[in-house]
Amino acid sequence: MSSILHPTRRSLLKTAGLAAGALATPGLLRSAYATGQLTVADVGGAPGEAIKKAFYDPFEKATGIKVVGVAHDPDPVTQFKLQVDTKSYLWDVCMVTPDHVMRLTEEKDYTVPLEISGPETADLLPGMLTSNWLGFSVFGAVMAYRTDKYPDAGPASWADFWDVEKFPGRRGFYKGAWAALEFALLADGVAPKDLYPLDMDRAFKKLEELKPHVAVWWTSGAHNTQILQNGEVDMSDTWSARAYAAKAAGAPVKTVFQGGYSVDGWSIVKDAPNMAAAHKFIEFCMKPEQQGAYSSIVANGPSNKKAFDFMPADRAEVLPTAPQNFGNLYEIDSKWWSANYDAAVERMQEFLLQ
Repeated sequence: MSSILHPTRRSLLKTAGLAAGALATPGLLRSAYATGQLTVADVGGAPGEAIKKAFYDPFEKATGIKVVGVAHDPDPVTQFKLQVDTKSYLWDVCMVTPDHVMRLTEEKDYTVPLEISGPETADLLPGMLTSNWLGFSVFGAVMAYRTDKYPDAGPASWADFWDVEKFPGRRGFYKGAWAALEFALLADGVAPKDLYPLDMDRAFKKLEELKPHVAVWWTSGAHNTQILQNGEVDMSDTWSARAYAAKAAGAPVKTVFQGGYSVDGWSIVKDAPNMAAAHKFIEFCMKPEQQGAYSSIVANGPSNKKAFDFMPADRAEVLPTAPQNFGNLYEIDSKWWSANYDAAVERMQEFLLQ
């Protein structure tokens, strides 16, 4: 995920303007979309390359249907809606989170039923398949620490993260509010099952305790990897793949799977021209072989439990949906964040300025 997974109203308006411009430019439409092939919008970058290797290329080889991957805006909801409303299609399938799906179905349903059932769904983790969305890429909002700073035993809980006497050292902490408020409440003794609706007053009161000990307020996934990798901080909250990136680069970093998770998945654009191929593609992405290939490239967990049979055994240690890790994670409540994101971010900004 990026730091702008949950945009402000201003960024949404900007996105709307860009998307409207693209939809009004036939040349841009022709370059991005053609009938007779499947066009899939993903997050681009390194994850986009992994998706191509694990899903697009094998699907094309198996079916003969060419898949063209394009990067969508950081928040794809406005683009998604404009295509349906104007019947000017850029994509058939789009990579979206449960939060996006919620916003795509609030007043009008911009998605279509997937109509997936049967024994092939039995190995999916709970909640990874809904009527209009298939989750395939699970990421954890967790913590990590440098093992050169804490060689014997580092922080193992969010109470430990807050305990500057027991674990002295430089802290990194996310400058946004998403997931951070939950960490404060966990540190204050709230059980994961009792987190939602979030008590923001209590969370910000607890954040006041940590604030003097935060050396770096990180702003993006890349920034988080950087401060863990170069030793600018001794511990930090993190997104699981970002901590793994620091470790893969050779840094002595250990991920502690205590926190929450969210999921990227696929939905089909309503009335997209290549509907049959879109359905076939999403069913293909459920296969454990493909999900195993994907999670062998990026450190996001598969939604199909059988996918672990198609990757090295030690790979599971770094994935949030491995059985030993997934049981320590709660599902981040997309409905609560969808309704309260702007208010939480505004309050976080005021908190940081104080």
